[in-house]
Amino acid sequence: MAESRRLQRQFQRIVDKLGLGLTVLIVPDSNHTKHGEIGESSRTILIYDIDEMEAWKTFQHELYEYRFKEVMSAYRSLVNCLITFAEKQCYEKKEAFLDFLPKIVEVIQESKSETMR
Repeated sequence: MAESRRLQRQFQRIVDKLGLGLTVLIVPDSNHTKHGEIGESSRTILIYDIDEMEAWKTFQHELYEYRFKEVMSAYRSLVNCLITFAEKQCYEKKEAFLDFLPKIVEVIQESKSETMR
C-alpha cells in the first residue's frame, strides 16, 4: 500500500509538471479488465496494475492517449460536420422525393383516364 501511495505521488508530480490538470489514482485490482483508464468527467487517470513496472507502462500509455485524444478531436469534429451535412442532404432529397410522389400518382391516374375514354 505504501508503494502504491509513493508511486501515485510520483505520477501526480509528473502530471503536474506537464500541466495537464489531471489527478492520478492507483487502485490496484488484479481482476480489472483494463490496466488503466482516464475518467473523462473526473479528469482522473486510474491505474489498476499491481506490478510497479506495469503501472509505469500503463501510466505512460494513458498520458499518450490523453494527449492523442486532443489531436483526434479535430478529426472527430470534421467527421461530425460531414455527417451533419450528409444527413441534411439526404433529408432534403427524401423530402423532395416524397413531395414528388403525389405528382406521379396524379399523372398516372390522368393517363389511365385518357386511355379509358
